[in-house]
Amino acid sequence: MTIKRIKKKQPNANRGMELENYILQANARYKLRGIASIDKIATPVKVIKLATTGLKKGRIIDGYFEEKSTVDFIGIARGKTIAFDAKETENKHSFPLKNLKEHQFEVLRDKHIHAGISFLLIRFKAHHEIYILLFEDLEKFWKEAEKGGSKSIPYQFFKEKCISCQAGRNVPIDYLAALDKAMLVI
Repeated sequence: MTIKRIKKKQPNANRGMELENYILQANARYKLRGIASIDKIATPVKVIKLATTGLKKGRIIDGYFEEKSTVDFIGIARGKTIAFDAKETENKHSFPLKNLKEHQFEVLRDKHIHAGISFLLIRFKAHHEIYILLFEDLEKFWKEAEKGGSKSIPYQFFKEKCISCQAGRNVPIDYLAALDKAMLVI
């Protein structure tokens, strides 16, 4: 087990928060309407020290990650397990595979093997577009990278082969509607 210290100042700490907030809004709406129950999975943290006074009282000021995290979101929709991780990239031309950790890939593979719907929800910030990259496609690129091939997925692949996510059902990103169009959650 690898232990990582939590840094007091994380320069990328809020990276992806807008995307995550959109997903949390969608998940709340899905739950409210009885469409799905999909939860954000927290990273297990061992707290060493909490602030005891002032405005930051109760906040973690020192700690470490106890174990590797899973993926960002896991749940169920219409009897199907859904597991996905949300990623953002500033890159205009491709999605770098280094943005996905090996243990996250393994979680997605495990859910896929057991007939779950596994994917990455990827936001290309420069293009203002969000795509669903299904595990089957991710796995092809991942294996190619392991063999020394390209370490990224071209943006054009997303445009041509992936599922585009749009706003709908009063949420900014209706990813379940996009999956429905691809006939994955019926």
